[in-house]
Amino acid sequence: MQIVRWTENDVIPYDLLFLADPDKDIIDSYFFQSDVFLLKLDKDIIGIVCIQSRMNTSEIRNISISPAYQGAQYGTSLIKYTMQHAKKMHADVLLVKTANSSFQALAFYKKIGFEIIGSIPNYFVENYTQPIWENGIQAQDQIILALNMHE
Repeated sequence: MQIVRWTENDVIPYDLLFLADPDKDIIDSYFFQSDVFLLKLDKDIIGIVCIQSRMNTSEIRNISISPAYQGAQYGTSLIKYTMQHAKKMHADVLLVKTANSSFQALAFYKKIGFEIIGSIPNYFVENYTQPIWENGIQAQDQIILALNMHE
């Protein structure tokens, strides 16, 4: 396993990005303004993270692991790498946002130490052209989680 920075010579792995965000226009709006890292296993790209840093805050805009590799600690490895990157960027806080319907993601982030700090009501209803369904529930509210980088 290795984690490498995405370069313009690399293909954009939309198949992975779509696992966390189904809207290509929204992905394109943040992808090129992010530090993007690819998780590779041999020559296969099995994970991706897009991180934006501003002042003392870094935000995970997209993170995903190929379904075939989920549950094997690759997501944890990618988060730990992201935390190191955020520290290099002098971030005090690492943010991540997800949907109210993303139970697995919420549990994953809470287990790592992220705390829910707020929500944006109806974010997914108002910002996505197609409804997003997970776990039999329509994604409506965006849940904002934060990890204090100094703990």
